[in-house]
Amino acid sequence: MPNIRQVAATSLEKFSKNGGEKVSNYVNAAGKAVIAPLIIMNNPFTHEDEESKQWAAIKQPVEAVITIAMQIATLSLLYKGIDKLIKNGKVNFKFVEEATKDISKIPEKIMKACNGDKDKALSTYKEQYNEIFKDRVGAVVSAATYLPVLAISNKVYPKIAQKLVNKNEDKSTK
Repeated sequence: MPNIRQVAATSLEKFSKNGGEKVSNYVNAAGKAVIAPLIIMNNPFTHEDEESKQWAAIKQPVEAVITIAMQIATLSLLYKGIDKLIKNGKVNFKFVEEATKDISKIPEKIMKACNGDKDKALSTYKEQYNEIFKDRVGAVVSAATYLPVLAISNKVYPKIAQKLVNKNEDKSTK
């Protein structure tokens, strides 16, 4: 049976290979959905009544779900579009073009990882630039979806909160 550290390290490595902006979005949503409500409900420094705490705590997971749904949709469409542009030669990077002409421009670390195979090293180098570009554009798009996410969650969460708070009140009066 593998030890917990090994499983955690392997899981983190696999998770981080999926891309920076995606990972950031998932971690942020998980924190909003799980940690934020716990802190809100169990904050010893606030003097809010229980219902106010519940309302504030319920907003966090609702917003997390809306955020992830919007960002998954927008980022997947964006990444497909960028991949299509790259495939059609509409997006090129100066460093990759220079490396195509002069293979010595490819970092030594990539050449070693590709066992000196120049074609594989160039392909890896190009892939890395493409992923970095997609990640940076994804960060901008994620930031741009922030206001629509807030607007939608401000419309949706009061309805959900009202149902959940009333449900809890009904249970407590029985």
